[in-house]
Amino acid sequence: MGDDALTQAVHDRFVAVNGEHPMTAADDAYVREHFVPATDEAMALMLEDRLPLPSYVLGDGTAMVPAAHGRLADIAGGVDRLHDWFVAFWEGDLETGQQEWARYLSGQHVALREVTPTRIKQAAERVAEAAAAVDLLRRDPHDPLGRGMLGEAVDGVIAVSGLDSLLLPMTGYDRLRFGGPTLREQWVDAPRAAFLTPGPPDWPLRTERLVLRPHEPADADAFVDAWASEEWTSMLLSRPMNRAEVQEMVRRRTEPGDGTFVGLVVVTHAGDVVGDSMLHLQGTGLTEGEIGWTILPQHAGRGFATEAARAVLRLGFEHYGLRRIVANLDARNDRSAALCERLGMRREVHRVGDFWSKGTWTSSYEYALLAEEWRAGAPD
Repeated sequence: MGDDALTQAVHDRFVAVNGEHPMTAADDAYVREHFVPATDEAMALMLEDRLPLPSYVLGDGTAMVPAAHGRLADIAGGVDRLHDWFVAFWEGDLETGQQEWARYLSGQHVALREVTPTRIKQAAERVAEAAAAVDLLRRDPHDPLGRGMLGEAVDGVIAVSGLDSLLLPMTGYDRLRFGGPTLREQWVDAPRAAFLTPGPPDWPLRTERLVLRPHEPADADAFVDAWASEEWTSMLLSRPMNRAEVQEMVRRRTEPGDGTFVGLVVVTHAGDVVGDSMLHLQGTGLTEGEIGWTILPQHAGRGFATEAARAVLRLGFEHYGLRRIVANLDARNDRSAALCERLGMRREVHRVGDFWSKGTWTSSYEYALLAEEWRAGAPD
């Protein structure tokens, strides 16, 4: 069989599996970026059902495969051993193993960055987990189990790869051949937009004496003197800053972000700026938040930090549906430690000499509060 005949035979087999669909210039560019041309040897093995069919066939007839297309055969000890090595990953479930082998040979695992039995199993597990999570979250968008499951499925956790890292972007051509959205669109992009993209609350937040709102450029003036003070910044992560640096910090905080960092200015009802606070959404499924605060020296000792922090805790637990909020602080910061305890937070961790800050090793505390603990102690 000549090269042209070989190429045509592979093309015909590919079309029989995938159908005949147009490939745009954008599709072509994507495929050339992520895949490589198949060798004649590989194409011959495809026709013998010993190596997977191409992932794509370009408009000019070039069969394109993953760069590691033949590597699994090398790992298995040769192409003749590939089948038995592959299906062994489904030990105890030979039927599923054979089904996955057939899908592997079809070349349709094009969504995966790495086409291996391990990655195929992981992707299937994460899709099933995402589907179960979405079912829970459609009933209650704050369901903590649903959020945790979806966070693991989409973004992964330690030792568990999420779909975001497992899947390639894919193309418009893939939507045609698979008859719908790509795996990434269906199980990463859509669930993330629906359930893992925080929306802002109705601003401002009001307490008995205070108003909490997003930063405005003019707020910088109120912080200039405090940020210039070595004493005031001694327990903060940042070193002292001059006026231009404070203005730039505030300007950055006025820019739109992904919604996971909520920076707030704390002012009295009369309009005097007394400090600021923040809530950083984090953790699996964005179910955890880290709270922080500062009070300007001239306004210290009047309970403003406690009042503002209680409002931020309510924001985290009620609006964002967090299951846990933590505060991390320098162990020398007695005032913040006392504030955490007034808020009902538990000191869970005392790390000794763990944190490098401003030229020395410092110790740190971590305080935490669960949603159920907050609900039990929160005022009506």
